Amino acid sequence: MIEPAALFAWSALALIVTLSPGPDTLLVASHAARNGLRAGLAAVLGIMTGIFWYASLIAFGALSVLVAVPALFLVVKVAGALYLTWLGAGMIWRAINNKREPTAKPIDLRAPYAQGFFTNALNPKVALFYLAALPQFAGAGADAPLIGVLLLSIHAAFGLVWLSFVAAAAARARTIVWNSAVVRWLEGAIGVIFVGVAGRLALAQR
Repeated sequence: MIEPAALFAWSALALIVTLSPGPDTLLVASHAARNGLRAGLAAVLGIMTGIFWYASLIAFGALSVLVAVPALFLVVKVAGALYLTWLGAGMIWRAINNKREPTAKPIDLRAPYAQGFFTNALNPKVALFYLAALPQFAGAGADAPLIGVLLLSIHAAFGLVWLSFVAAAAARARTIVWNSAVVRWLEGAIGVIFVGVAGRLALAQR
C-alpha cells in the first residue's frame, strides 16, 4: 500500500489543484448564480463524473494511447477548445441579450451536468496531469491500480466539497442580492475567460 508520506503529499497536491481557479469553479459559480443551488450542484456532479471518466480510461490504459498518438491528442485538444469556445460564446450571448428576472420555472439540470462533464472530458490537460502525477505516487506494483483509484477518490472528494461550497456561496449571494445586471455582467466575464482558456488550450503543447 501507499506510504503515509506519499499519501499526504498527494493530498496536498490535489488540494492545491482543486483550489486553483479554473473552468470548473467558474462554470459552477455561473450556473448557481443564474439558476440557483440545484443547477450549480448539477454542474458539480458532471465534473465529478468527468474525473471518474478519466479514472476508467487510466485503468484501461486508454490515456497512454492519447499521449502516444499525437494526432489523437490534437483531435481531443481541438474538440476541447471548440467546446469551451462554444460554451463561453453562449455565456457572452446570454449576458448581452437575456434580461429576464428569476422565475419559478423549473430548471433543466441536464445542461449544467453535461457542461460540467464535457468541460473535463474534453480537456486533455486533465489527462496529462493524471498521467504525470499518479504514477509518482501509485508506483508500478500489483496494487498500483487500487492505489490510483484511492488517489483519484481523494481528489474527487476535495473537488466535491470545494465546488459544492462555491455553488452554495453563489446561490446564496443570488438570493440575498439579486441584480440581473450584475449576474449578466458576471456571466459575460466568465464567458470571456472561457474563450481565453479555449485559446490557451488550442495553443498548448503536450
